[in-house]
Amino acid sequence: MLSPEEYSRHDAVGLAALVRAGEVSAAEVTDTALTRIDRLNPAINAVIQRDDAQARAAASEAPGNAPLAGIPFLAKDINVEVRGWPLTNACRFFADAPKAETDSDLARRWREAGLVVVGRSNTPEFATDFACEPELYGPTLNPWDTTRTPGGSSGGAAAAVAAGLVPIAHASDSGGSIRVPAGCCGVFGFKPSAGRVATGSALGPLVGGLNCDHVVSRTVRDSAAMLDATAAPEQGMPCPLSPPPESGYLAAINRPPPPLRIGLCASAPSGQLPTDGIAEILTKTGRLLETLGHAITPFDWPADTDPSEPATPLWASDIALLVDMRTQVLGRPPQDNELGPLVRFALDQAAQLTMTEAARLRVKRWDIRRRLARALSPFDIILTPVTAGAAIPSGLLGEAALRSVPEWTERAGAFAPYTEIYNLTGQPAMSVPLYHGADGLPVGMQFAAQVGQDALLLRLARQLEQTAPWGQRRPLIAD
Repeated sequence: MLSPEEYSRHDAVGLAALVRAGEVSAAEVTDTALTRIDRLNPAINAVIQRDDAQARAAASEAPGNAPLAGIPFLAKDINVEVRGWPLTNACRFFADAPKAETDSDLARRWREAGLVVVGRSNTPEFATDFACEPELYGPTLNPWDTTRTPGGSSGGAAAAVAAGLVPIAHASDSGGSIRVPAGCCGVFGFKPSAGRVATGSALGPLVGGLNCDHVVSRTVRDSAAMLDATAAPEQGMPCPLSPPPESGYLAAINRPPPPLRIGLCASAPSGQLPTDGIAEILTKTGRLLETLGHAITPFDWPADTDPSEPATPLWASDIALLVDMRTQVLGRPPQDNELGPLVRFALDQAAQLTMTEAARLRVKRWDIRRRLARALSPFDIILTPVTAGAAIPSGLLGEAALRSVPEWTERAGAFAPYTEIYNLTGQPAMSVPLYHGADGLPVGMQFAAQVGQDALLLRLARQLEQTAPWGQRRPLIAD
C-alpha cells in the first residue's frame, strides 16, 4: 500500500513507472491522493470540486501502459471541458453549470495519457487575477505561508502541487497564470509556445491566441512528459510551429543545452524594477548560468513594449462572449452579485471597444512583436524575475479590486509585470524555482526562448534542476 508520505515524494513519471510495473495500482494511487486531499486541502483550499466516485471510476479505466498511467490530476476550473465535471469559471453566474457530456480535445489527451482527474482546482473568476480569491469558492492560500497568495490565476494548481496533493496539475496562462503561481509556490511552471498545446475549444484559440494550456509540476521531466502527451496543433492554425523533437520532449531533456547566449534584464517592459532581494537572486542566477558555460549579457527592453494596452481588449472580449453565451442559456442577464469587479470592468471595456480601436490595438500588438523580435535576435534566452517581489499577502489584490479597478491595476502591475509580454509574442517561457528569499518564500526566475524553441528551454530547465535541485524543498504543510 502506498502511504500518503511516499506518494507525495514521487513525481508523476516516477509514480507512473510504479503503476506500469504493477507495484501499485491506479486505484491505490487515486485513493492515496484523495486521502491526502482530505487531510491538507482544508488548510489551503486548492481543490474546489470533488467527485470521488467518478475519480475512482476513471482510475479503473486508466490505460495501465500509458506514459502517465494512473496519475492523479487536477483540471483547472477554466477553459477545458472534462466529461462528468462542471465548468464554472469560478463565477457565480456559472455556479450551477451542468456537467460536461464530452471531453474537449485536451481532456481526451489527458485520459489517453493515463491521467485520472480527481477534482478541479481553484482559480480567480475567469482567470483574471494574479491572486486566487474568487467569491464563488473563496481564496486559495500559499502552502509556504498561508497568509500569502499562491499567485494566479493557476493558484489552486500550484498550491496543490506544492503541498503534494497531486504531482502535476493543469494550468493555463494568458498573461502569466502558469508562471506567477509557480514562482510563488516554488514549483516548475512552463508556458509552451502559442499553439503548441491546443484545447480544441469551440471558441478557437482563447484570448486572441494569448492563452496557453499546460501544467505546473515539481519536476522538469513531468512537464516534458506532459508536453509529449498533449502537444498538438490547433486545427486551422495558419502558422504551424516547428515540429517537436523527433524523440519527444522527455528524451530531449536528457541532452544538456549547448552554450547559450542569455540576455539578463532586471526591469519589466513597463519599467518596473524588482525588490533588492529579487534583484540579488537574479544576479545569483546569472552567475550560476555562467558556471554552466552560458554567456550572460545585459538586455534592455525596447521602448514602448508594455503589453497591457493591446492585451486587455482580447481577454475582455472573450469574457464578454462567454457571459453573453451564458445569458442566452439562462434567458436572463447576470445579477449584480453574480459578477466580480474585474469581470464587470471587462464587460465595460468590451462594450466600449469600437472596430477602429480594435484594429489600432491589433496593429500595436504586431508592432511590439516585430520590434521585440529584432531586439531579441542576438539572444537564445532572456532571463528576468517572474515577479517583482515575493508572494503578496492574501486579499491584497481582491480588496484593491473592490475599491477600484485602477487601484487593482496598479497593485497587480507592481507585483507581476514580467510575464504578459511573452503571451503577446507567443514565446515559450518558464518559471524555475531555483532559490528562496531571506523570508523563506520561494522565488521564481523566468526564462524565455524564441518561438518554437520549447525543447531548448526544457533542456536548460533540466540542466538547472540537476545543478541546483529544488525537488526536496517542501513547505511544512506537505510533511
